[in-house]
Amino acid sequence: MIRKITTIIFFAFLSTSMLAQTVTIKVGVHGVSPREAAKSTTDIYAFASTGLQNVGVGSMVYLKVSMTGKKLGTVAWSFVRRASGSTATVSTAADKMHKLNDSTWVYTFTPDKIGPYELRATDGVYSASVSFNAAKYLGMNNTIVNGVDTKVKCQSCHASIVTKWEKTGHATMLERGLNGQVASYYRESCISCHTTGYDNNPTAKNDGFDDFAFTFPTVLGAGVFNAAKTSFPDAMQRANIQCEACHGPAGNHVGAVTENRMVATYDEAVCAYCHDSGSYHVFPAQWDLSRHAVATNYASGPGRESCVRCHTGKGFAQFAKNVPTTDPFFDPTYTAITCAGCHDPHDKTLPQQLRKTDATFIAASFKPTDGGLGILCMNCHQSRYTADDAYVAPKTSYTRFGVHYSDPANIMNGTNVYNFGVTLQRTNHLKLAADGCVTCHMGETDFVDAGVPLAGKHTFSMRTPTGQSNMKPCATCHGMSLGADFTEVKFFPKGKGDIDMDGKVEGLQTEIHDFMGLIAKKLPLKTNDWAREDPTSTWTKVQLQALFNMKALYYDGSFGIHDPKFTVTLLQETYKQLGGVVAVEGEEEIPNEYSLFQNYPNPFNPTTNIRFSLPHSSNVKITIYDAVGKEVSVLVNNSLAAGTHTIEWNARNLASGIYFYRIEAGNFVKANKMMLLK
Repeated sequence: MIRKITTIIFFAFLSTSMLAQTVTIKVGVHGVSPREAAKSTTDIYAFASTGLQNVGVGSMVYLKVSMTGKKLGTVAWSFVRRASGSTATVSTAADKMHKLNDSTWVYTFTPDKIGPYELRATDGVYSASVSFNAAKYLGMNNTIVNGVDTKVKCQSCHASIVTKWEKTGHATMLERGLNGQVASYYRESCISCHTTGYDNNPTAKNDGFDDFAFTFPTVLGAGVFNAAKTSFPDAMQRANIQCEACHGPAGNHVGAVTENRMVATYDEAVCAYCHDSGSYHVFPAQWDLSRHAVATNYASGPGRESCVRCHTGKGFAQFAKNVPTTDPFFDPTYTAITCAGCHDPHDKTLPQQLRKTDATFIAASFKPTDGGLGILCMNCHQSRYTADDAYVAPKTSYTRFGVHYSDPANIMNGTNVYNFGVTLQRTNHLKLAADGCVTCHMGETDFVDAGVPLAGKHTFSMRTPTGQSNMKPCATCHGMSLGADFTEVKFFPKGKGDIDMDGKVEGLQTEIHDFMGLIAKKLPLKTNDWAREDPTSTWTKVQLQALFNMKALYYDGSFGIHDPKFTVTLLQETYKQLGGVVAVEGEEEIPNEYSLFQNYPNPFNPTTNIRFSLPHSSNVKITIYDAVGKEVSVLVNNSLAAGTHTIEWNARNLASGIYFYRIEAGNFVKANKMMLLK
């Protein structure tokens, strides 16, 4: 993970005669997970770092310098402030500096004394600085600082938070491990993440757990944790995952909040310090592959208070806590949608320590009841505008007409579209999948690299980075009958799979895409990019309604997969309202016998059409085999209506050669040969 940073930014402007673009330089503390540190023995990432601006003295800090508008040239470091007696310097040697790209460089720095630091990076006329604090760890119940009993500990000032935290798994992690309640394979290497202040950097002598005597017990079981507290009191004062593990050492905090003496952040680097440390701990590595990890800082800052609810981690946390945007302490600044955005590290009240497990739709105040834990996702992945308000006349402007981007929650709940007074059909995956969005988007996958799932889980993606479909969650209900890719999924409403009426049955997503193209042709559009085009005041009410429905389905993003019945019937009714004619079931001539025709074209590359006839409604299975009889794909395994059907098969991922296609319908069985020629 190349993590986000907390910075103090200084802007420097060249004269407009030299440069029309604003140039910005920024510098901040950069987090590195144990997984990243272990990837190479030659880069500068020798040890993991939380990326906090409050660190243990002697712990390695990574400083990232970024330039926008130009490439970095020569970076010089200076100290605006440093801890008393410190002689530490930034390592600027070539082998101690890492270039992420021409405009982003990372340096190492190890604070050698307790106290505040402020370092400035300068490249020509541009400069920026970052501040942080170095301290020693105390342990949350320790009141003695520098030999003086302050009679103050974390709970003294933060009682309510500590009380909630004590019920979380973090609060008893080492305790449960030593008492044999975690796993039979629990071992000494686990405790680096189950304790506070542990840092295997030999220069990190900062009173963390590993700086005190401790011997891992040879036998785990009931009472072992308490015995260890007696035998190793100093180390065990830092047992479990305490406040300082996430907020940095409190050695010079004790009520003082300036100079980063204690910090709080939504940066995923803090969680990654432990949760991205091996084959069993890969959540942040998954998150790296998600859309949540992509910067959306354009939707933050003053004036964007309503946007940060869904575009930033802290914004969502404030929304979940019911903090009004008018609150003087409401923070609209940018933070990525990270672990702490959805999960509350202090509170186990809700399952998985989620911040929220309910939602209310902005449009029409609809409250979903189906979807389990997936309802959390619905707080953001919904339309912001109501369908009924979108066409209220008179309007002179329809700027930003539509649903405002990602709205799958509306489609899956069958809400906030124009139904023209017709009851639309529902597949209702929300009732069929116990946790709705979560069941599929965080499901299991067979696509794994070095222990990291490339789809599902915390990637929240149904495809891998290289575009492979994760069909495994679908197999729970459908087996492997849907195909190997979402583009192969076919849908047969009333036994007819030719939804776009072009004479052949293609994948549902293709059928929906092409059907939407038919509707677009009936609208007074000025461009082909109808999903981003806004209508004008000359549009009729029906035209506005149709475009709203089209945008609702486009920004759903699944092209029918989320709810096939709802999607198809909505488009059909929309098309009718614009004067389009939808094929009526039963109007074609019914064949007298079962038939399987030769595919066309043949030879083919990479698609071909397979045509067959049914004299009456039948359960139909069409299977593709290779030349040695190995099953390659099941094109359809459904009950189809009587009539002549054409199904498209795409063999783009297969090698040239002879293939067979076989139909089973009632008592009729037949196979034909075809040739793929690439």
